[in-house]
Amino acid sequence: MNRIGVTREIAEDIALRVLNYFGYGEEIIDNVLDQDDRSIFYFLQDAKLLNTHWEEIVLPNGRMWRVFYWSLNVPRILEYARTQEEESIVEVGLYDSLPEDVWTRQMA
Repeated sequence: MNRIGVTREIAEDIALRVLNYFGYGEEIIDNVLDQDDRSIFYFLQDAKLLNTHWEEIVLPNGRMWRVFYWSLNVPRILEYARTQEEESIVEVGLYDSLPEDVWTRQMA
């Protein structure tokens, strides 16, 4: 199991489905989704990997029409993409690794 609670095989299948919809973009219109994929998108929204928003458009007959969009939460996806080992690495600054006596002046 991974961070979103699915096996690697299922995660790869979900990733391919998402990539098939988004391609190189970061936003798609909701109308292109079939019902099964929309369920997957709601699951990914709960995991905060996808976001939704909508806009209202006035139709020629005066009625309001809502257009729904899905967008990738790229920072969160990149955060999930890091391996557990990468997260546990603690960066040591160059100066932090030097002994304390390096910082004392010696009078000649």
